[in-house]
Amino acid sequence: MYFKIEHQTRYRYSSPVQLGPQTLRFCPRDDGAQRVTDFQLQVSPEPQGRNEHIDLEGNRVTQVWFGSDTDHFEITLSMQVETLRRNPFDFLLSPEAISLPINHAQDMICARAYLERIQADDAVTVFAANLSLDVGRDTLRFLDRLNQQLFTDYGHIHRETGTPQTPAETLQTRQGACRDLTVLFVDCCRAEGIAARFASGYQRGNLQSERRHLHAWPEVYLPGAGWRGYDPTHGETIADTHVTVAAAAHPRDTMPVSGSFEGAGASSSLDYDLRIEVTDQAPPAGTA
Repeated sequence: MYFKIEHQTRYRYSSPVQLGPQTLRFCPRDDGAQRVTDFQLQVSPEPQGRNEHIDLEGNRVTQVWFGSDTDHFEITLSMQVETLRRNPFDFLLSPEAISLPINHAQDMICARAYLERIQADDAVTVFAANLSLDVGRDTLRFLDRLNQQLFTDYGHIHRETGTPQTPAETLQTRQGACRDLTVLFVDCCRAEGIAARFASGYQRGNLQSERRHLHAWPEVYLPGAGWRGYDPTHGETIADTHVTVAAAAHPRDTMPVSGSFEGAGASSSLDYDLRIEVTDQAPPAGTA
C-alpha cells in the first residue's frame, strides 16, 4: 500500500515562553516492512539548531532548540510511505520460538529490555499464564488468542492525552485506549517470555473518518520472523495497513513530541490535524 500523510501539530501558549530542547519523532522507520519515499518536516518558530539522529532503538529523531521567546510551536510534516508486507505470516519460526517461553539465550543481550515487565502484577501474570495454557503454550496461538480477547472482550475508548494505564488497570477495568491495550498486550507477552515492544504511528483505518489520530499497537520479536505487529484495537495481525513511526521497549520513548517550556504563569493548548490517503498504486514520481 502507498500512504500519503499530512500532519500538523500546534501548541499555543497564553503568553510568550522559552522553549526547551524538543525531541521530535515523526519520521517513519525505514526497514523490511516499509519504505519512506518522501519526508518533509517544518518547524515554527525557526529553530536555532537542529540535530537529526537515530536513537538506540532505531528510531529516527529530530532534536531542535530555540533562541528566543515564542507564543507558539508548530510542527508541519508531509510524507509518502510504501508498506511492503502483504502476508503477516510469511516466515518460518526458529525451533526455539515455537512454544513458550521462547528461549532467548542466543539474543539475551539485545532482548533483555523487551522482556522486562512494565509493571509486574500477579493478576496480569495469571491472565497471561491461563491464556498460554489454554493453547498448549503454542506461541502463535497465544498471540492470536491474546489479540482476539483484547479486541472482543474489552471496551475501546479514545483519550487524546495522558500516559498509558498500567497493565493491571486495563485488565481490571476491561477497557482502554489503543495505548492502554498495547501496554497490556506487551506485558502479557513479556510474562510468557516473548520479547515485545510498544509501537506508534499511523494506520489505514477508516479513510472516511472526519478526525484521524495517531495510533499505537504492540510488536513482538519472533526468532526466525523478526519484529511482527498485532493490533488488539482492531483484532488484526498487521501486514501492510500500518506505518510504524517509532517503536521502543517503553512507551515514553515513542512520544511524537518530548520537551518543556518556561514562562511565568503561561499555559499551553494543543491542536492537530491529520490527513491520510491510501492507494494500491504508486503515486506519480515527484508528487508530494
